Amino acid sequence: MGSTLCSTPVTVKMKFATYNLRFGGKSGIRIHWQIFMDAANPDIFLVQETLPPEHYFPKDLAFDFTKQSHWEAVNDRPWGSAVYVRSGQVVPLEPLASDFLGWVTGVKVMGFGWPMLAGETLYIYSIHAPSGRSSYVRQVNLILDLIKQQVPADSKAIIGGDFNLSVGFRHPKEELQHNQPKLMARFQREFGLMNCWQMAHPTQDLVQTLRWSNDKTKPFHCDGIFASAHWYRFLDGAEVISGEDWDRLSDHNPVVASFNIDHPTVR
Repeated sequence: MGSTLCSTPVTVKMKFATYNLRFGGKSGIRIHWQIFMDAANPDIFLVQETLPPEHYFPKDLAFDFTKQSHWEAVNDRPWGSAVYVRSGQVVPLEPLASDFLGWVTGVKVMGFGWPMLAGETLYIYSIHAPSGRSSYVRQVNLILDLIKQQVPADSKAIIGGDFNLSVGFRHPKEELQHNQPKLMARFQREFGLMNCWQMAHPTQDLVQTLRWSNDKTKPFHCDGIFASAHWYRFLDGAEVISGEDWDRLSDHNPVVASFNIDHPTVR
């Protein structure tokens, strides 16, 4: 007997998140991964300045998260960047360049599930823009150049993390006016990606994701998630998680994008 589509689609909820842990987190309170998983339960988690994921879980929980993650250390440092994906086969990608090892960690995922089609591969990058010999703008542009060479045409990608520059377009009356319109436009034009937080809050000023050490009040918004613009119709919201408990863990706040997808199930 043939299968038929269920007349009432099942709503599939999906979350993408990014979080910079600040030097791996203070010794003794390395609970960032576990507390964030409990609070947000993301399907895709992009992490920067993190130790290997097993450092943040009891032994009985660590294995499941480790096998679904890929982590790379920054040269000569104990921390680096990681990608966690709840479902699908996670395959590490070759480092973009030696200068970006651990600053940019990439994976390709097969069998991620809806909204990916059967047989499609999803490319995911966790980025922490490095300081160094050139500006953050130049570094991020170079990272995008290299990602473009690695992701096949027409493939879907998710790029997120701590870009160390304003992520998004600022309104004329915002206190900070740091804008990188040409760089932001690259995500849309060259990769077909949308800024999830700004698309969910198009009329709102950019909110704070990093608290400056010398001025913790200015809304520096340098953490973001860029996902396929084809998924805009599924975008249900985005938030920056804040509060005293989170302030104690890191100088960055997590960013979470939520999607609700009416999935036609088969029976």
